[in-house]
Amino acid sequence: MAETDIKLRIATIEDLELILSFISQKAEFDGYPNSLEITIDKLRQTLFAQPPLAQVLLAQVNDVAVGFALFSYAYSSFLAQPTLWVGDLYVQPLMRGKGIGTALLQRLAQIAQETNCGRLEWTVANRNNRAIAFYKRHGTQVLDVRLCRVARSAISQLAGRQSDKRLTAFQK
Repeated sequence: MAETDIKLRIATIEDLELILSFISQKAEFDGYPNSLEITIDKLRQTLFAQPPLAQVLLAQVNDVAVGFALFSYAYSSFLAQPTLWVGDLYVQPLMRGKGIGTALLQRLAQIAQETNCGRLEWTVANRNNRAIAFYKRHGTQVLDVRLCRVARSAISQLAGRQSDKRLTAFQK
């Protein structure tokens, strides 16, 4: 299949079921199928809010969706510019190695340029050697950093702590 057979488009509200399916497939691939809390309503409220919290880029071959990238914006204090943050990049297993991931990555880079982003960033699992090699072939620098996460239940606990009297005094 030639790369020209690949069509990319920004998802619309009519694609909610498809987006949910792709996110579920990615969670399964990543080994976290039981971690999903998404629903069609949650996706509608976040992806199609004004302004949207994130957007989805769909890859199609012969009018069939075969991959997606979910992206949003963060801010780099070091650059004083936005960063295009890729939350998910996924191509269905049987469609890998056909230029689809490259097409998605190239379009994300174009969007980053169009929106004056100083960086294009994402995470990749240490064990995903195929993806790491793919990203490196495209000029990506894979950093040795750790992702920190505070889960929703822990956010409430952290927000509710009153152990720092300086913070309490500041809030008054």
